[in-house]
Amino acid sequence: MSAKKDTKKGMKAGSAEDLARNWQLEGGIGFLLRLLEARYDGLYQSMTRQTDITPRQFGLLMALYQLGPMTPSVLADRISCDRNTLSEMLKRMTARRLISKKSHPEDRRSIQVQIAAKGEEALLAVVPAAAELQSVMLAPLRKEDRAHFLKCLLAIAKAPPPGSPNGA
Repeated sequence: MSAKKDTKKGMKAGSAEDLARNWQLEGGIGFLLRLLEARYDGLYQSMTRQTDITPRQFGLLMALYQLGPMTPSVLADRISCDRNTLSEMLKRMTARRLISKKSHPEDRRSIQVQIAAKGEEALLAVVPAAAELQSVMLAPLRKEDRAHFLKCLLAIAKAPPPGSPNGA
């Protein structure tokens, strides 16, 4: 029994060592996603020529601009943001008067978040550069591959976690 355990431990350790020795960092999804995010963030800052609205705040403002007032929980789902992170964003953005909060008309215990005039102005100032950024980011791909690439990214991003009822 002891020999089998040692053999299994040795195989597992050997397998991990083999994996580590042969790992191609440049082919790893985590590495590539970090590179992609760094490229996007750098281009976002240089192309929008501002540091007032982060890409995540841009998404929040865009959701409010397009869909109107909503509760924080609906907003969190809409922009795929956890509620704690959203709560901190809302505090900062309210303090900067980019958004405002009001009582929910149908449930006084709840609030609704809405884009403020200053937030709308800031969003609309950034939108043209953000649209151009989308084109710049996709430019290395052939035009016929762009929609497929975006579809693949969305499939990965929205996949249920392993072990969940819909996951693997």
